[in-house]
Amino acid sequence: MKKVDEKIIRFIKENNLFEQGTKILVALSGGPDSVFLLYFLLKYRKKYKLTIAAMHVNHMIRAKEADRDEKFCKKLCSELNVEFHSSKKDVPAYSKKNKISIEEAARDLRYKELLRVQKKFGFDKIATAHTCSDNAETIFLNLIKGTGIKGLSGIPIQRNNIIRPILSVTKDEILSYLKANKIKYMIDQSNLSNEYERNLIRNELFPLIKKHLNPKLEQTLFKSSSILKKHSAVLNYAIGILSNQVTKMKKSKLEIDINKLLEVDESVWSDVIKSSVEANFKVHISFNDCLKIISLISNKKSKIVNLSSGLMALREEKTILIFVRKAEKKVEMIGIKIGDINKVDNKILSLQFVDKQSIKFSDNRNTEYIDADKVMGEFWARPWKTGDKFYPFGMNGSQKISDFLNHQKVSSSMKKEQLVLVNDDKIVWVVGYRVDNRFKITNKTRKVLQLCLT
Repeated sequence: MKKVDEKIIRFIKENNLFEQGTKILVALSGGPDSVFLLYFLLKYRKKYKLTIAAMHVNHMIRAKEADRDEKFCKKLCSELNVEFHSSKKDVPAYSKKNKISIEEAARDLRYKELLRVQKKFGFDKIATAHTCSDNAETIFLNLIKGTGIKGLSGIPIQRNNIIRPILSVTKDEILSYLKANKIKYMIDQSNLSNEYERNLIRNELFPLIKKHLNPKLEQTLFKSSSILKKHSAVLNYAIGILSNQVTKMKKSKLEIDINKLLEVDESVWSDVIKSSVEANFKVHISFNDCLKIISLISNKKSKIVNLSSGLMALREEKTILIFVRKAEKKVEMIGIKIGDINKVDNKILSLQFVDKQSIKFSDNRNTEYIDADKVMGEFWARPWKTGDKFYPFGMNGSQKISDFLNHQKVSSSMKKEQLVLVNDDKIVWVVGYRVDNRFKITNKTRKVLQLCLT
C-alpha cells in the first residue's frame, strides 16, 4: 500500500497539482476510484493543509441504483466529516435534446455541476478520479476511431482548475488498496455491460491483450502518453506562434492571410487553422472543417463554405474570413423621415435641409448632398438586392450595384450588409459610397438635402 501512496505523492509533486492550503472539491460517484481518491486526500490532508469537500451528481440513469449511490456518498461524507454537495440531472433527457450519447451527456452535465459548485463555494481545484486504466482505454478508443497526437496523449493530467491526482495508478492497484483497508464502495452495474464501447474495451479486449501480449498494458500506454504529452506541448507552442503570424481577429471575423499561410509547411496548415479558430471562437471544429477552409485557397473570390459549430468561411481576394453564421434576414424597407434620427442596422441615417451656400464638399463619403426638388414622397433604406441599378455620380449611364461595389473593392462579407437609400423607386444613394447622378446639385438647385451616416 505504501508503494501506491508514494507513486501518487510523486505524481502530484512532479505535476505540481496543488499547493499547501488548497481547497479541493472531489468528484464523488461512490465507485471504487472516487472513494479511493477521497480517502487518499483525507489521509494526507494535514500534510498538505488541504480543505476537502465532495460533490455527487445523480445522473438519473439507473433509477434506484442511482439514488442508492447518492445516499451512500452522503452517508460516507457524514462519517468522514466531509462537506457534501449533490444535485440531480436528467441525463437521458439532456442526451435526447442535444442528440448526443448518454456517456457524453453525463460527462457534460457532471462537469457543469462541478464547476458551478466550485465557483459558488470558492474551491481552488476540482479533483476527478481518472486512473491509469481510464487513460489506457481513452488512448485505445481514440486510436481505433482515428486521432492525432492530442488523442494519443490520453487524459490531461490537469486542465484549468481540474486535476487528476490518481492518474498514475491502475484500477487493480486501487481495488487491492480498498480491499486491504476494508473500504466499502458502490458497484455501477452498467460498467459490467458491454453495451458501452468503453466497457467492451475494459471487459473484453484489455484482458486478452494483458494475458497474451502485455500484462502491464496500462503502465506502458501511460508512459507513451506522457512522452506524447511533452511532444504535443512543444508542437502546440510552435503552432501558436505560426497562428499569430498567419491569422488575426478583426471585427468578429478571423482573417487568414493566404500568402502567409502558403509560406508555412503544408503539413501543419490544418493545425494552424484549427488552433486559431478554436482559440478565437471557443468552439471545436473537425478535420473535415479544416479541409473545407484549405480548399478555399484554390477557389475564386466570394466562395463560401459552411462549417460546424455555426461558423462559415469566405474566400476574399487575399484572405479567408471565418465568422459566425447569421440567420438569413428578410429584405426590410425602413422608412426614413427628413429631420428625424433614423436608426438602421446600429447606425444613424439622417436627412436634413441645409442652406446651399453652407455646403462644404469633402472626401467624407458618409456625408453627401442632393437636390431636394428632385425627390418625391418618402425615403426608404434597405439592403441592396440582385438586379439593383443606379446612375453613379460622375459617370455616364447606369451600373449594377454589384458591379459598382466590386469596383470599389468592397469585401464579399461587407457587400451583403450594404444599404441603399431609395426615393420613388430610384436609388438615391449607395450609402457611404456614391449618390445617384439624377439627384446631383446643379446651378438651378434651390433646396438641398444633406445625407449623413454616423
